[in-house]
Amino acid sequence: MVDQEGKLEKAGEAVKLLKSERQDKILDILLVEKKIIASEMSVRLGVSEDTIRRDIKELDQKGLLKKVHSGAVRNGPAKTGFCQRMGIDMDEKIRIAKKGTALIEPDSVVMIDDGTTNYQLVKQLDKRIACTIITNSIPIVSLLEDYPNVKVITLGGNLFKPSMSNLGYETIKQLDSLHPDLYFMGIYSISNEVGITHSAIDECQLKQKMLSVSFQTAALVTKEKMGSVSNYVVCKTSDITYLITDADE
Repeated sequence: MVDQEGKLEKAGEAVKLLKSERQDKILDILLVEKKIIASEMSVRLGVSEDTIRRDIKELDQKGLLKKVHSGAVRNGPAKTGFCQRMGIDMDEKIRIAKKGTALIEPDSVVMIDDGTTNYQLVKQLDKRIACTIITNSIPIVSLLEDYPNVKVITLGGNLFKPSMSNLGYETIKQLDSLHPDLYFMGIYSISNEVGITHSAIDECQLKQKMLSVSFQTAALVTKEKMGSVSNYVVCKTSDITYLITDADE
């Protein structure tokens, strides 16, 4: 139990939380609840809202959470290499990818962004399907060798090795002559408060361009990315036509 003096009532004696203990508590709650509201947290921990906001600011500066207007949300996942991410949440990615394949119609033109969940999307696709796939992902290009009826358009540019995808001005410029039926956006972070965000400005700009030239956009989102925020805003969640998660029925 917490009183208005910022003390925990435990076994009949009051114990005041130290700042470090309070900040640890904030991080523990955020890990479970994915979002904290400063006004609510001040009541739960028995300190002023200003104190909670100072805690949030300090934790944001340390890179332990992401400060938003009302409080804080989780940071986006750590940026790691493509091969490292392949083995993370594999079962969930496959389930989501299978749902995504239902959106790909025969003879359609589909653009698929980089990412391990999008890679699983192609792996789960019926190899007999006839369509055109546009991608900047080198692993996806390699995978499509086994799809005899799929025409592949590879977007050129500068190779970004961590994601094994092409980025930059040349990639964006090539999109001016394309208008795919459906774009599968690779998701780094997504939250209701901020929208879809990314940790790198060049990847953010490419996604914005891909979104702008496409008729519809789909996003395959794993649980670890829900409720998290990064520095560069790609778009609003309302800009996505189909948002597919493991919770969808």
